[in-house]
Amino acid sequence: MKLLESFILGVPYLFLKKIPYAWVFVVFFWSWPPVVSGILLAIVLVGLLMMAWQERAWENKIRREFHSGEARPYIDHPHATRTFQIRNLLLLLAGSGLLGWLLNGRLNLSGLQWCLLLAGFMLLYKDALLFGAAVTYIITDQGIGIRYVPGYVDYRLFFKFHEIRRVVRMKMPERIPRGWDVLTPLRYPKEGILLYATRREGFSKQIRSEVLLRPMDMEKFLGELAGHVAVTEEASTSSG
Repeated sequence: MKLLESFILGVPYLFLKKIPYAWVFVVFFWSWPPVVSGILLAIVLVGLLMMAWQERAWENKIRREFHSGEARPYIDHPHATRTFQIRNLLLLLAGSGLLGWLLNGRLNLSGLQWCLLLAGFMLLYKDALLFGAAVTYIITDQGIGIRYVPGYVDYRLFFKFHEIRRVVRMKMPERIPRGWDVLTPLRYPKEGILLYATRREGFSKQIRSEVLLRPMDMEKFLGELAGHVAVTEEASTSSG
């Protein structure tokens, strides 16, 4: 199982994000010949399955490598508000329906085919823009694991507790400082949790000293960190 999960994690996420192009041909070849469209649809479904599998494989990898306690690690899957997601979905469907009506008959595609092509492509290709970036936080007995998927690549991070100087819960300033790495579903959350690195140069060459998180349950998340790192609360911060 570990070997299979390693293989799944080794597949570049950028490669999996090519499946929207297969969806275009699913619609184009819907009636000629049907078997071709069926094969392409299977490719789309396999790609979506592998994306979900990568998430589960990453969580298992974090448990194996960075957790030794008997209790299960705390896992948080933050997401954008449902109103934000539903609004964008309705706008997408309305826009695709309108364009389908306007393009009816073009390239020998019906209005329904155009609607399905446009809506499906956007849902598969611009999912992070429409519904927010996919984010997972895992708190183990050794640190915090983060998987962040803002679009075409996925970032897999792990910060050990000794690398974190302190954790601050705060209301967001009007402008988020350029020096922050924002690993949240939406770019501008109303509040969040800021991680400060122990080292002045930051957590790594790619990750700066300040990392902004936005878990769904702020109290529970901070409670899991208590006893491992210093946790403080601040009403706001300057936008320097």
